[in-house]
Amino acid sequence: MLGAAVAIVLLTIVAASTAAIEAVGTIADLFPKAAEVHSPYLKPVGADAPTTFLLLGSDQRDRGAKDASGPPHSDTILLVHLDPGTGQWSELSIPRDYYVHFTWDGSPYASKINFAFTVGGIKASLKVVAGLLHIPINYVVDIDFTAFDDIVDKLGCVYVDVDHLYENTPAESQYDDYAAIYVRPGYQKLCGERALDYVRYRHDDTTFARDAREQAFLRDAKEQLGLSGLLDHANDIIKALRKSITSNITGSQVAGLLETLISSVSGSVNQVQFPDEPLNVDGQDDQTATPRQIASVVRQFLEPSVAPPALHAIVQAAHATARHASGGGGGGGRGSTPAAPPSVPNLTATQASETSQAAELSPYVPFPIYMPTLMLGSASLDGFESFSHYAVRDPQGVVRFGYRVDWASGLATGSYYGIEGMNWTDPPLFAHADTIAIRGRSYLYVNTGGKVQDVGWIVGGNLYWVSNTIFQDLSAAQMFAIAASARPAA
Repeated sequence: MLGAAVAIVLLTIVAASTAAIEAVGTIADLFPKAAEVHSPYLKPVGADAPTTFLLLGSDQRDRGAKDASGPPHSDTILLVHLDPGTGQWSELSIPRDYYVHFTWDGSPYASKINFAFTVGGIKASLKVVAGLLHIPINYVVDIDFTAFDDIVDKLGCVYVDVDHLYENTPAESQYDDYAAIYVRPGYQKLCGERALDYVRYRHDDTTFARDAREQAFLRDAKEQLGLSGLLDHANDIIKALRKSITSNITGSQVAGLLETLISSVSGSVNQVQFPDEPLNVDGQDDQTATPRQIASVVRQFLEPSVAPPALHAIVQAAHATARHASGGGGGGGRGSTPAAPPSVPNLTATQASETSQAAELSPYVPFPIYMPTLMLGSASLDGFESFSHYAVRDPQGVVRFGYRVDWASGLATGSYYGIEGMNWTDPPLFAHADTIAIRGRSYLYVNTGGKVQDVGWIVGGNLYWVSNTIFQDLSAAQMFAIAASARPAA
């Protein structure tokens, strides 16, 4: 959340400056001058050039906090790459449990990567991250917990597509050391503490799930800039950060960075996942990766791409798969439908009982319930709140109604996908969606650097969509095949 907060602040500055460029001088003056960072691992660049930020969320506590005496760590290690030439925005989180060997002040260390901040602060973190990825880092921003509550309040609200039920009751939180939380599935507006609770959720979760959720939250915030009132508080947010931010960004660089940011927010967000390779070190669960895996991650981060012709072929195959399923009585009990063709593997027929349960949501929404006749073969309905209905106010205050059906993918902890419907056809989620039309149906799809996060379509003034997991576990072919197979449940 700390890393996302910093990035949202930068985006807020961009939008504010787009509307009133004369504000640049005021914004520049707000950046603290006493906390500037100087490091040989930082390579500042000029305006409108490809730029990489390292965003550190350190867990330093304010004086008086009960754990203030504990050594600080970099709780969030998030890199953001902006490419004005393509309008591309890339995000990469390094798991805090990644095991590294490094030297600082002449002493060797072997530890989790977040310990580098403990022994040498921002400069040690910079050295270790740059040495791990072998990429130039242009700017670094570190924010601690000192003004965190104030920042959360200033951020306002963000529309988020919540992938499953997040719940830890107050009674449970007293015994399991995790914060109390209750956030239901579906597309909704998360404000203040609820947004914070959602992003930092740790109960029954993993480091990779938290990192992926943080990236998704940042993506959602980017898509709706100007819709939730973030622009009204640009100066207030930065003022709140003044005592809690350390960076190499100087006032003289702000105008150039604004040009870069403005040119880089028009495209989709490319979310890059770090390899999940467990490493046992003296009984401790850490993470590692091979040099080849690191090189692949860096390539995806700096040079994301997707080929439209291949996507067209994928959607054609998806429709063929959906027709194949429907031709065999799609939706009629698992095993009663012929297997999906090899072109879209690992799909199976949705059980009739699941479609019937979805139909029971009809009284709660003023439009038909759609359900896919195909589902991921390894998936099962979420055991906590599989079928949900909700209401959300759009930016104009109009109440919109929606539903969501959740499946646990069975591929990883914290991996859920779903189908949703809502009588709001232009939510921020699809603000920068691409379109493709196949066999009479026009699809909206959210591209995240070669992967498909959401596939939507509009029927009768209502929007329906299939949402991928936060890890983007489902392939583009599977996403489009599931969407193409969707039919009214009753």
